[in-house]
Amino acid sequence: MDKLQSGIRITVRAVIVQDGKILLIKKDSQEDGIRYTLPGGALESGETLHQAVIRECQEEINTLVDAYDVLHIADFFIPKFDPQPYTRHQLEVLIQCQTPAEYIPSSGPDPDKHQVGVEWLPVNELAEHTISPNFFAELLVNLHSQTHNIYVGSVT
Repeated sequence: MDKLQSGIRITVRAVIVQDGKILLIKKDSQEDGIRYTLPGGALESGETLHQAVIRECQEEINTLVDAYDVLHIADFFIPKFDPQPYTRHQLEVLIQCQTPAEYIPSSGPDPDKHQVGVEWLPVNELAEHTISPNFFAELLVNLHSQTHNIYVGSVT
C-alpha cells in the first residue's frame, strides 16, 4: 500500500429501492466508460450522516429524500496517483432512503463528476451493469437478505 493519507474520509450513499428497482447515478467517462453508482458523497463539517445524504440527494438527483436506517458500513481503501501515489481511507455508509412518490429521475444542480443521468435499474439485473465501486453490486443484491452484515469490513 502506498503512503496512507492521514484522516478518514466519511461518505454517505443513498440506497433507494422501489418496486424491485434501485435508483442509481449513471456516469460516463473516456477512462471508465458507462458505470452506475449510488447517490451520495462526503460529509461536510458539522453534518450528521442523515443531513449529508439528504443534501447529496438534492445536489445529485434533484430531490429531497427521507433518510432512515444505516444498512451497511465498509472500510474502503482507494489508490490515488496525483500528484504522487497515496492511498485514501474512506468509510462508506449506506443509508436506506426514500424519494417522494411523484419523483421522476433527473440530475440535480450539482451533479457528480462524469454524471450523465439518474436511472431506476432492476435490482435483479445489477450483475449486467458496471457498478462502482465493485463491492456495491453484491451488497445491493443481498440487501434484504437475513444474513447481511451492517459492517462488511475492508472491501476492494
